[in-house]
Amino acid sequence: MKYLSQIRRGAAVLASAGLLCGVLGSGTAVAAGPTSATEASHGFYKGRVVARVGAPVRTGPSTRFRVVGELRRGGVVAVACKVGGQRVRGNSRWYKLRDGRYTWSRNIANIGPIPRWCHRHHHHR
Repeated sequence: MKYLSQIRRGAAVLASAGLLCGVLGSGTAVAAGPTSATEASHGFYKGRVVARVGAPVRTGPSTRFRVVGELRRGGVVAVACKVGGQRVRGNSRWYKLRDGRYTWSRNIANIGPIPRWCHRHHHHR
């Protein structure tokens, strides 16, 4: 029981830290997602924007799709899932964001679990 109590306390501290990060984060970030693997399976994943100058967001998983916004470096975003798309610098993995837009996965550092594939059958282009 003592061990379980320590886990619960640790989870509360991590949850508080996550909320604090959301409050202190960039004003243009998409709302944060889940904080555990269980929540991720039913909701959204979280990631921090690590692109040097901001991450372009597009209407699809390729540089051929139109840019419809930008995520500021350091912001926390909600990721719905990952998809295969255009290969960019050796990586064809893209993230579909909660709002339906896309960004290249290397622009985002996962916070917690790695996002699942969007569809049961994914393909790379």
